[in-house]
Amino acid sequence: MSKSSIYTELRNARIERILNAKQSRVLTSPWMRRLLSIIAVISSYVVLATLLIPTPYTISKTNRIYADYELIEKNWLYGFRDISQGVALLLLIWSFVLLRMSMRRVTLLPDEYLDELQIANRDWAFKAGYLVVRRIGLGVALLFGFLATFGNAFVGFTAGYGPTPKTFRAIERYISDLSMEDPFGFYFKGFMLLAFVAYSFPIILLAWREARFTESVPEVQQTKELSEKERNAKFYFSSLKWLVIFMAIYFSLALTPKLFMTFGGLFYLPLILLIYVGIPGSLILFTWASVTTAKSLIEVRKEGFKSTIQKRWANITTGFLTLTLVLGMTVGGSMMAIFARVDNNPRFGFLLPMALIAGLLMIPAQAISMTFYAKLDRE
Repeated sequence: MSKSSIYTELRNARIERILNAKQSRVLTSPWMRRLLSIIAVISSYVVLATLLIPTPYTISKTNRIYADYELIEKNWLYGFRDISQGVALLLLIWSFVLLRMSMRRVTLLPDEYLDELQIANRDWAFKAGYLVVRRIGLGVALLFGFLATFGNAFVGFTAGYGPTPKTFRAIERYISDLSMEDPFGFYFKGFMLLAFVAYSFPIILLAWREARFTESVPEVQQTKELSEKERNAKFYFSSLKWLVIFMAIYFSLALTPKLFMTFGGLFYLPLILLIYVGIPGSLILFTWASVTTAKSLIEVRKEGFKSTIQKRWANITTGFLTLTLVLGMTVGGSMMAIFARVDNNPRFGFLLPMALIAGLLMIPAQAISMTFYAKLDRE
């Protein structure tokens, strides 16, 4: 099975899913699109402003860098910064997710499913958005290029005396202080903000322009009865959607624990539900979907393929089911080793990251297998 054919099948399955999905009248309403756009823009500026407030630090005798908690506790600005940054990140992420859901028909469907106005608005928004992002990136690069070349040369030429060299050194010290205490965290948030701007700005422009026109929400009507496999796949994706939403909401709260821990149950109650409902529910759903898919594949292969397209879908389902099971065994084996305290040995410190990566990859692999599993009864 070639890579291009699998990609084409996945693309067609996504288009079919979008066309058959019911649209939310609230998410597609003009006022909601404008509200989400405003929230996305304001929250991105708030995150940028909080990133520009450096954390005070101390350097130990062993040259290790620690946050200066005494100074942080004395100054209200740092507590306000942390809470503001967490809330802004929360709003930033969810505004982008909801905008993507609101605009997915215009952004993801091919031209033949859209009218001329939607195509024109989409082309303009992505062209203008990427142009602005490119120019902002070029401007920042030129600014730092100027500081890195002419600034250093000027300071060296004047032997470091005068107000201008002192100002340059102060700017240099300020920039280094921004990431001194937590370089990985600072650059992760900085690059995440850049990625958000690159991905969201064209969608924000498109949503704002599309809000000028009332979008007709198509009524999706079920014209035929679903087969058993299609019902199973629908149940799987509905359950997976709610599990992902619940986990996403909890980890969103964890972005700013300083705010939500003050409310006690608002932070710890979802944690209890995650441990005793979310994780066991995910394991049950994974096991049920794997067993159901495997049984259906065995039955289809025993009965014989009715067409070449059914054979292709069965092969794709088998491939991704195998990948899902391998990843599942990787997660299970790694967690058993961790619980057995094998990870106390420094040589086995990779087990937890490996389990997390395998668990994340397992979700799309099983979703793809269930997508083609639902097609096995079609002619």
